[in-house]
Amino acid sequence: MRTRFWTIVGVAAVGLTFLGAITDNASAQRGGRGGGRGGGGAGGGGSFSREGPAANGGLSSGNQAARQDSRASAQAGRQESRSDAQAGRQDSRASAQAGRQDSRASAQAGRQDSRANAQANRQEVYEDQQWDAGKGLAIAATGAAVVGTVSAVGAAASAPPPPGAASSEFTTAPATPPPPAPAPPCANATAVPAGGVTYTKCGSTWYTLAYGANGPAYVQSAPPPGS
Repeated sequence: MRTRFWTIVGVAAVGLTFLGAITDNASAQRGGRGGGRGGGGAGGGGSFSREGPAANGGLSSGNQAARQDSRASAQAGRQESRSDAQAGRQDSRASAQAGRQDSRASAQAGRQDSRANAQANRQEVYEDQQWDAGKGLAIAATGAAVVGTVSAVGAAASAPPPPGAASSEFTTAPATPPPPAPAPPCANATAVPAGGVTYTKCGSTWYTLAYGANGPAYVQSAPPPGS
Protein backbone atom coordinates (compact mmCIF):
# COMPACT_ATOMS: atom_id res chain seq x y z
CA MET A 1 0.00 0.00 0.00
CA ARG A 2 2.77 2.41 0.93
CA THR A 3 4.66 1.74 -2.36
CA ARG A 4 1.57 2.41 -4.47
CA PHE A 5 1.00 5.65 -2.59
CA TRP A 6 4.46 6.93 -3.28
CA THR A 7 4.15 5.96 -6.95
CA ILE A 8 1.00 8.01 -7.31
CA VAL A 9 2.65 10.92 -5.56
CA GLY A 10 5.64 10.74 -7.95
CA VAL A 11 3.45 10.61 -11.01
CA ALA A 12 1.49 13.61 -9.80
CA ALA A 13 4.66 15.57 -9.14
CA VAL A 14 5.98 14.86 -12.64
CA GLY A 15 2.68 15.95 -14.14
CA LEU A 16 2.66 19.20 -12.19
CA THR A 17 6.25 19.90 -13.25
CA PHE A 18 5.46 19.33 -16.95
CA LEU A 19 2.36 21.53 -16.71
CA GLY A 20 4.38 24.32 -15.11
CA ALA A 21 6.97 24.18 -17.89
CA ILE A 22 4.30 24.47 -20.54
CA THR A 23 2.77 27.44 -18.75
CA ASP A 24 6.15 29.24 -18.50
CA ASN A 25 6.84 28.68 -22.21
CA ALA A 26 3.47 30.16 -23.17
CA SER A 27 4.07 33.20 -20.97
CA ALA A 28 7.51 33.76 -22.51
CA GLN A 29 6.09 33.65 -26.00
CA ARG A 30 3.41 36.20 -25.11
CA GLY A 31 6.01 38.47 -23.56
CA GLY A 32 8.25 38.31 -26.63
CA ARG A 33 5.44 39.32 -28.89
CA GLY A 34 4.57 42.28 -26.70
CA GLY A 35 8.20 43.37 -26.49
CA GLY A 36 8.52 43.17 -30.22
CA ARG A 37 5.53 45.36 -30.66
CA GLY A 38 6.86 47.80 -28.13
CA GLY A 39 10.26 47.90 -29.73
CA GLY A 40 8.67 48.56 -33.01
CA GLY A 41 6.76 51.46 -31.54
CA ALA A 42 9.82 52.87 -29.85
CA GLY A 43 11.93 52.67 -32.97
CA GLY A 44 9.28 54.15 -35.17
CA GLY A 45 11.28 57.32 -35.54
CA GLY A 46 14.10 55.45 -37.33
CA SER A 47 11.97 53.78 -40.02
CA PHE A 48 12.15 54.73 -43.72
CA SER A 49 10.05 57.68 -44.78
CA ARG A 50 7.36 57.11 -47.29
CA GLU A 51 8.65 60.08 -49.23
CA GLY A 52 12.22 58.70 -49.62
CA PRO A 53 13.75 57.31 -52.81
CA ALA A 54 12.81 53.76 -51.87
CA ALA A 55 9.16 54.78 -51.36
CA ASN A 56 9.10 56.59 -54.74
CA GLY A 57 10.65 53.64 -56.56
CA GLY A 58 13.80 55.58 -57.44
CA LEU A 59 15.99 52.51 -57.20
CA SER A 60 13.58 50.43 -59.27
CA SER A 61 13.33 53.16 -61.92
CA GLY A 62 17.11 53.39 -62.18
CA ASN A 63 17.47 49.66 -62.62
CA GLN A 64 14.71 49.63 -65.21
CA ALA A 65 16.36 52.47 -67.16
CA ALA A 66 19.70 50.64 -67.05
CA ARG A 67 18.06 47.49 -68.33
CA GLN A 68 16.35 49.40 -71.13
CA ASP A 69 19.65 51.02 -72.14
CA SER A 70 21.33 47.62 -72.14
CA ARG A 71 18.57 46.15 -74.27
CA ALA A 72 18.68 49.09 -76.69
CA SER A 73 22.47 48.74 -77.02
CA ALA A 74 22.19 45.01 -77.63
CA GLN A 75 19.42 45.56 -80.22
CA ALA A 76 21.52 48.20 -82.00
CA GLY A 77 24.53 45.87 -82.01
CA ARG A 78 22.50 43.04 -83.52
CA GLN A 79 21.07 45.30 -86.20
CA GLU A 80 24.53 46.61 -87.08
CA SER A 81 25.89 43.07 -87.29
CA ARG A 82 23.01 42.05 -89.56
CA SER A 83 23.60 45.08 -91.79
CA ASP A 84 27.30 44.31 -92.04
CA ALA A 85 26.62 40.66 -92.85
CA GLN A 86 24.07 41.58 -95.52
CA ALA A 87 26.45 44.11 -97.10
CA GLY A 88 29.20 41.47 -97.13
CA ARG A 89 26.92 38.96 -98.85
CA GLN A 90 25.88 41.53 -101.46
CA ASP A 91 29.53 42.42 -102.17
CA SER A 92 30.40 38.73 -102.53
CA ARG A 93 27.51 38.16 -104.94
CA ALA A 94 28.45 41.20 -107.02
CA SER A 95 32.09 40.10 -107.20
CA ALA A 96 31.09 36.55 -108.19
CA GLN A 97 28.74 37.88 -110.89
CA ALA A 98 31.43 40.17 -112.30
CA GLY A 99 33.91 37.28 -112.32
CA ARG A 100 31.50 35.02 -114.21
CA GLN A 101 30.79 37.74 -116.78
CA ASP A 102 34.51 38.34 -117.34
CA SER A 103 35.11 34.62 -117.77
CA ARG A 104 32.28 34.33 -120.30
CA ALA A 105 33.51 37.34 -122.27
CA SER A 106 37.07 35.98 -122.34
CA ALA A 107 35.90 32.53 -123.42
CA GLN A 108 33.73 34.00 -126.20
CA ALA A 109 36.56 36.20 -127.44
CA GLY A 110 38.88 33.17 -127.44
CA ARG A 111 36.40 31.11 -129.45
CA GLN A 112 35.95 33.92 -131.98
CA ASP A 113 39.71 34.29 -132.39
CA SER A 114 40.10 30.54 -132.86
CA ARG A 115 37.37 30.47 -135.50
CA ALA A 116 38.87 33.44 -137.34
CA ASN A 117 42.32 31.84 -137.34
CA ALA A 118 40.94 28.50 -138.52
CA GLN A 119 39.00 30.21 -141.32
CA ALA A 120 42.08 32.17 -142.38
CA ASN A 121 44.18 29.00 -142.41
CA ARG A 122 41.62 27.12 -144.49
CA GLN A 123 41.38 30.01 -146.94
CA GLU A 124 45.15 30.22 -147.23
CA VAL A 125 45.48 26.48 -147.84
CA TYR A 126 42.71 26.57 -150.43
CA GLU A 127 44.28 29.52 -152.24
CA ASP A 128 47.63 27.76 -152.26
CA GLN A 129 46.06 24.63 -153.70
CA GLN A 130 44.20 26.62 -156.34
CA TRP A 131 47.35 28.51 -157.23
CA ASP A 132 49.34 25.31 -157.56
CA ALA A 133 46.57 23.66 -159.58
CA GLY A 134 46.23 26.70 -161.89
CA LYS A 135 49.97 26.98 -162.32
CA GLY A 136 50.17 23.27 -163.19
CA LEU A 137 47.35 23.62 -165.70
CA ALA A 138 49.01 26.61 -167.33
CA ILE A 139 52.38 24.87 -167.54
CA ALA A 140 50.80 21.68 -168.89
CA ALA A 141 48.75 23.61 -171.45
CA THR A 142 51.76 25.60 -172.59
CA GLY A 143 53.86 22.45 -172.88
CA ALA A 144 51.16 20.64 -174.81
CA ALA A 145 50.78 23.59 -177.17
CA VAL A 146 54.50 23.78 -177.73
CA VAL A 147 54.79 20.03 -178.30
CA GLY A 148 51.84 20.09 -180.64
CA THR A 149 53.26 22.99 -182.62
CA VAL A 150 56.67 21.41 -182.92
CA SER A 151 55.14 18.11 -184.00
CA ALA A 152 52.96 19.81 -186.57
CA VAL A 153 55.85 21.78 -188.00
CA GLY A 154 58.03 18.67 -188.19
CA ALA A 155 55.32 16.64 -189.86
CA ALA A 156 54.65 19.35 -192.37
CA ALA A 157 58.30 19.69 -193.17
CA SER A 158 58.94 15.97 -193.64
CA ALA A 159 55.78 15.13 -195.54
CA PRO A 160 56.12 15.20 -199.36
CA PRO A 161 53.82 17.50 -201.25
CA PRO A 162 50.71 15.84 -202.66
CA PRO A 163 50.66 14.93 -206.33
CA GLY A 164 49.67 17.74 -208.64
CA ALA A 165 50.16 20.32 -205.93
CA ALA A 166 52.30 23.28 -206.75
CA SER A 167 55.50 23.31 -204.85
CA SER A 168 55.91 26.31 -202.70
CA GLU A 169 58.66 27.49 -200.47
CA PHE A 170 56.22 28.32 -197.68
CA THR A 171 53.44 25.99 -196.62
CA THR A 172 50.78 26.30 -193.91
CA ALA A 173 50.84 23.62 -191.21
CA PRO A 174 47.57 21.83 -190.74
CA ALA A 175 45.67 22.48 -187.49
CA THR A 176 46.30 19.86 -184.78
CA PRO A 177 43.09 18.47 -183.32
CA PRO A 178 42.78 18.83 -179.50
CA PRO A 179 43.41 15.71 -177.44
CA PRO A 180 40.32 13.75 -176.47
CA ALA A 181 38.76 14.44 -173.05
CA PRO A 182 39.64 11.87 -170.38
CA ALA A 183 37.07 9.53 -168.91
CA PRO A 184 35.30 10.77 -165.73
CA PRO A 185 36.86 9.56 -162.46
CA CYS A 186 33.64 7.72 -161.54
CA ALA A 187 30.43 6.51 -163.12
CA ASN A 188 28.11 9.07 -161.49
CA ALA A 189 30.39 12.13 -161.63
CA THR A 190 28.82 15.56 -161.04
CA ALA A 191 30.28 18.67 -162.71
CA VAL A 192 30.17 21.85 -160.54
CA PRO A 193 31.50 25.10 -162.09
CA ALA A 194 32.88 27.58 -159.54
CA GLY A 195 35.24 30.53 -159.99
CA GLY A 196 35.90 29.79 -163.66
CA VAL A 197 36.95 26.20 -162.87
CA THR A 198 34.86 23.09 -163.43
CA TYR A 199 34.99 20.72 -160.45
CA THR A 200 33.97 17.08 -160.71
CA LYS A 201 32.50 15.42 -157.62
CA CYS A 202 32.53 11.67 -156.94
CA GLY A 203 30.90 10.94 -153.61
CA SER A 204 32.79 13.16 -151.15
CA THR A 205 35.92 13.54 -153.35
CA TRP A 206 36.48 16.45 -155.73
CA TYR A 207 38.53 16.46 -158.96
CA THR A 208 39.71 19.06 -161.46
CA LEU A 209 40.95 18.62 -165.03
CA ALA A 210 44.71 19.03 -165.54
CA TYR A 211 47.15 18.37 -168.39
CA GLY A 212 49.84 15.82 -167.87
CA ALA A 213 52.44 14.04 -169.93
CA ASN A 214 49.80 11.85 -171.54
CA GLY A 215 47.25 14.64 -172.06
CA PRO A 216 44.28 15.80 -169.97
CA ALA A 217 43.59 13.91 -166.72
CA TYR A 218 41.49 14.30 -163.58
CA VAL A 219 43.45 15.06 -160.40
CA GLN A 220 42.11 15.17 -156.84
CA SER A 221 41.64 18.71 -155.50
CA ALA A 222 40.08 20.70 -152.65
CA PRO A 223 36.33 21.39 -152.66
CA PRO A 224 35.18 24.53 -154.51
CA PRO A 225 34.56 27.70 -152.47
CA GLY A 226 31.25 27.71 -150.62
CA SER A 227 30.66 23.96 -150.86
